[in-house]
Amino acid sequence: MKTRLAMLCTCLALGLVAAGCGSSNNDSSSSNSAKAPASKKPADTGTSGSGGATAGAKGTSVVMKDIAFKPSSVTVAKGGTVTWTNEDSVGHDVTEVSGPGPKFKSGTAGGLNGGDTYKQTFKTPGTIKYVCTVHPGMEGTVVVK
Repeated sequence: MKTRLAMLCTCLALGLVAAGCGSSNNDSSSSNSAKAPASKKPADTGTSGSGGATAGAKGTSVVMKDIAFKPSSVTVAKGGTVTWTNEDSVGHDVTEVSGPGPKFKSGTAGGLNGGDTYKQTFKTPGTIKYVCTVHPGMEGTVVVK
């Protein structure tokens, strides 16, 4: 009897913990002048033979989901824009670590909440590496042609 009661209590406690880890429906977003208005649906992208998304001059999209940039590598034409959308229940940021052109950062660490977007236009050809400073190993690449 005690074993069944202990098992029931354990299951209930785990259920409460799992429910507390869910995402919030809070639609508030931080006021960051570098961010574009929040968008729940990223723009359509094509795919290249290298496994990353490709785009013309208009741009491409990257989703932040499951503590990863998806896709982790995108190609955009010179003058094109990349739009990052956070679809995670935790905050992220987008921070350049190397590459040509001006340095960029989406704001404070973890400043992009679920549903928030950040846009960056790339005018200098080359390979740009970027990271989320909140989550080690969360990194991506933009190739500008």
